[in-house]
Amino acid sequence: MTRFLFLVSEAPNATVIDSQVVDPIVAVGREGVSMDLLFLADPRPYFARRAYYHERCRDIAARTGGSARVVPIPRKHTPIGAAIAPWVVAREILRAPGRLVIHARTDFSGFVASRLARATRRVRFLYDARGDVEGEFRLNASLRGASGPRLDRTLARLLRLRHAAVTHAEHVLCVSTVLRDRLVERHGIDPAKTTVVPCVADATKFGLDEAERATARRELGVEDRFVVVYPGRIGAWHYTEESFRVVRGLMEADPRAFFLVLTPDLEAARTLAAKMLPEGRYEIRSAAHAEVPRHLRAADLGLLLRAPDPLNEVACPTKFAEYVMSGLPVLISRGIGDCTGFVETHRVGAVLEAPDPAAAVAAVAALRIEPEAARRARIAAAGALLSRQRYAREMAALYRRVADAP
Repeated sequence: MTRFLFLVSEAPNATVIDSQVVDPIVAVGREGVSMDLLFLADPRPYFARRAYYHERCRDIAARTGGSARVVPIPRKHTPIGAAIAPWVVAREILRAPGRLVIHARTDFSGFVASRLARATRRVRFLYDARGDVEGEFRLNASLRGASGPRLDRTLARLLRLRHAAVTHAEHVLCVSTVLRDRLVERHGIDPAKTTVVPCVADATKFGLDEAERATARRELGVEDRFVVVYPGRIGAWHYTEESFRVVRGLMEADPRAFFLVLTPDLEAARTLAAKMLPEGRYEIRSAAHAEVPRHLRAADLGLLLRAPDPLNEVACPTKFAEYVMSGLPVLISRGIGDCTGFVETHRVGAVLEAPDPAAAVAAVAALRIEPEAARRARIAAAGALLSRQRYAREMAALYRRVADAP
């Protein structure tokens, strides 16, 4: 008997976990692979939000058909956490007999799974690399203005965790070819044991629906507007001020341009918009994961601008697939994982070499030459390549191959 477990080294908070963990589990479940879920949460938020996490796990279990649990892990990414976490997880997951295949999301989960796999032949795991740990660490340190030997030791420890995950995994999943190539070069792994799986979107949620588009635009009061949309967080990581500056340039060139921001960071977004954008030309609101598709259908252009940084060079933002599957052309920065290349290959938007408003105005004008309905249909057709359903079949087959390998 083989069991399958999705191991996540964070709490089951909404939105990202829904789109990048729960929805994929539901999709592979339809392909015949049922998975349980185990979240490794920091103790302080775990005990502060225990009731919420319990309710979230009930909802997730109802959606996936498997179990969902949260366990507190003290001081993750420290020697104490690294020592305790494998023991805690082993107690949780090795009570039942049979083989266990773990999908370990991110470095700490991969490290924990590597310890278990070395301790018992019952465990095999796939390591799901989500980004460049060194690039992320250095960017965070630069934003805080931090440096010194202590940070160097912390980075060295994080790199050791990743090395254990990469080298002991049966298979390594990468969100971009750029990330795959970096892992192959840095850790000496065989490229044959890697698979590029981009962040994808659910075809049952994201896609063309002209009737809903008309309804949503009417409800938003933007029937006669050219709507630029941005769903996501506000902050230094996300090139926020540069994105707002580009949008202001689009507004100055076109009085019909309107900016729709969907974010949990309402206060920060409204403060920035009041400072940088004309009054009455934008709306900022929060949106649950289930509400995002209709807002994207109401829009005319998706915004995905990032700073030139090693972290972004390997990235694959989920919103990219959501944009394209909804028929939205994407205004994207150069060098965002495989997404920039996808835009150029499939003609699903425009690439900006820098966040230059004048260049953005020219690029958007060129996009709008094509008739709207035809453009949306053509882009949505290309977006089928990024559907979760397509990759679910491949992932289910990979899980079974790992489980059955001698």
